[in-house]
Amino acid sequence: MDPASLRLAFVVLHTSPLDEPGTKDAGGMNVVVRAQAEELARLGHQVQLITRRSAPELPDRVELAPGLSVIHLAAGPARLLAKGEHEALIAPFREALRSHLAEHPADLIHAEHWYSGLAALPVAKSLGIPFVQSFHSIAAAPSTPLSAGERPEAPGRPDGERRLAHEADLVITVSEAERATVLQRLGGDPARVRVVEPGVDTAMFRPSTEAERIERSEWIEHGGKPEVLVAGRLDPLKGFDLAIAAVARIPEDRRPSLRIVGAPPPDGDAYARSLHEAVAEAGMLAATCFDGALRRSVLAERMRRASLVLIPSHSETFGLIALEAAASGVPVIARAMGGLREAVHDGETGVLLESEDPAVWARAIERMLGNEELSGRMAVAARRAALRRSWLVSTRALIAAYRELLTAGPSEPAS
Repeated sequence: MDPASLRLAFVVLHTSPLDEPGTKDAGGMNVVVRAQAEELARLGHQVQLITRRSAPELPDRVELAPGLSVIHLAAGPARLLAKGEHEALIAPFREALRSHLAEHPADLIHAEHWYSGLAALPVAKSLGIPFVQSFHSIAAAPSTPLSAGERPEAPGRPDGERRLAHEADLVITVSEAERATVLQRLGGDPARVRVVEPGVDTAMFRPSTEAERIERSEWIEHGGKPEVLVAGRLDPLKGFDLAIAAVARIPEDRRPSLRIVGAPPPDGDAYARSLHEAVAEAGMLAATCFDGALRRSVLAERMRRASLVLIPSHSETFGLIALEAAASGVPVIARAMGGLREAVHDGETGVLLESEDPAVWARAIERMLGNEELSGRMAVAARRAALRRSWLVSTRALIAAYRELLTAGPSEPAS
């Protein structure tokens, strides 16, 4: 093996890198992990994506590309579980991981989310190899409103995340906002926290062609409606109910159509039903489309056809959908929250709103849809900003952090 090549083990206990974002508990984390793993393999590194077997038919190993494989470890029942059920599987997954890495060594372990971290940290210590942690979301205290972050979905989460922030050799965050949360809420060591911003596939997520734009304009001229799109897991954290309420506030003669892309997590059927009920109660059945989860290429096609993307999430460590919209040349209206403040340049590539009032969102939607000069200017600026990001740039920053850590070696836990 090339001495410059690294053997890297990414650990993702509760969701498979093979799952489509917007399904099960897959989301932006899955996109980031898989995209960076693919780039690492293309650069000549050996990458294992290690997850739990969630269906009996899944093979032990799936080769995705030269140097890149997905490993399914047996831990708990071989079926889909609600996210919160995975806390009970940390110990059995840890032992399966220990056995696997004894036979398939790695130079470094990178755990994604806190379940994975608590499983992998003792394994890394016992093997004497550096341990890297990414959270992707961080629990709020039980008394904190949802708008401050995710509620802990398992009892051990707050203490587990604090332990990982203190004992990991390196914490990788996707934004300055997430870095600040690691430092302030978890007491992380500033010297051991690095920001590696995600990238975007600007070939897949691209603006409409001239022919596509003409077709859309003609459609609207002949009575069609402009379309606004929201995408993600159908989970209360994503705030899709606000998107529905905002569109419903727009008078029917000016109301755009609404496209909702995503599926509920395993324990999210009640919220999904509430969204369908809200659409029905607002009299928007004919103007609303629930697409379910889509392949990335199909999502990209839907996105560039949209006039506007809404991101009403209560909390986002970055907000990858904002970057994908930017690459598609589509302006966004997003909640001024967490990493969305970094993903959206307010007044340039989109609009950030502090308010949760549907009427405020409705006015912003109407303003954007009614001002072609403004939306066109934002679309151009958004695409230009996205072109400065790529998964190669993101992955090279990740490799630089790995190299620095490997040169230094595993560190002592912060006191």
